[in-house]
Amino acid sequence: MAGIRLDQGEPQHVRLFPVPFRLLSEEAQFSKYSIIEVDVEPHRLERDSRPESLRPYLDTLEIVGEVPPDGGWRKRYRHVEPLLAPSLCAIKRDQQKRGTSLGVFRPAEITRFRLEAAEPWSVSKAALADQLDLFEQELNPLEWVPLDLRYSFRCAEDDCPTHDMGLKDWEAGQSYRKFLRKYGERGVRHALRERWYTRMCAPSRAVHFFVGNIAAHPKTFMLLAVFYPERKVVEYMQDSLFGE
Repeated sequence: MAGIRLDQGEPQHVRLFPVPFRLLSEEAQFSKYSIIEVDVEPHRLERDSRPESLRPYLDTLEIVGEVPPDGGWRKRYRHVEPLLAPSLCAIKRDQQKRGTSLGVFRPAEITRFRLEAAEPWSVSKAALADQLDLFEQELNPLEWVPLDLRYSFRCAEDDCPTHDMGLKDWEAGQSYRKFLRKYGERGVRHALRERWYTRMCAPSRAVHFFVGNIAAHPKTFMLLAVFYPERKVVEYMQDSLFGE
């Protein structure tokens, strides 16, 4: 589980695992924007050498707050803004230099969104078998989702080769199951596109991508989440930062 650490002064990227969410007690099950307190320790280097990775003691986990969406996600953006990298290209360079394994950035342009047939779990789960932190725990108890949500985009760097990434957010799978029940096979694709592209990537929104790599393949980054505060909030806070 990737998140933002708030107890070290400035916000920091953090990865907590294992977190078998569906095995947590009801009072300990948190949402994406919950604020939690939990005791942690570093992983053994042979287990995971990524600097952001920590092992939580789940019996100490407590939900202590929530970051609300009010004001165009102003409060949420305040936690994200200090972590912003210039681009995915820059995050990959940092991985080579410093072992960085998590990052967030704002793409310069999203050039395409599409829904593609997903690989059966016998293939895709095998490819992620060494990644026990983000998906393995969540995939086991859930039915297979036959669609991948993919974004093609360009970074802000002039020499960006462009990127194409499939979204690994657990909420995307939840959306599929919800829309399938509500709209059926004929309407699920339209509903997914409406939520994950038309609404999230609207001109009024400033889309950011959270990415993370795989422990055994540190140069391979995956798209973990889409963060989409109102554009006017981002522009106002950027102007305030530079005193304009």
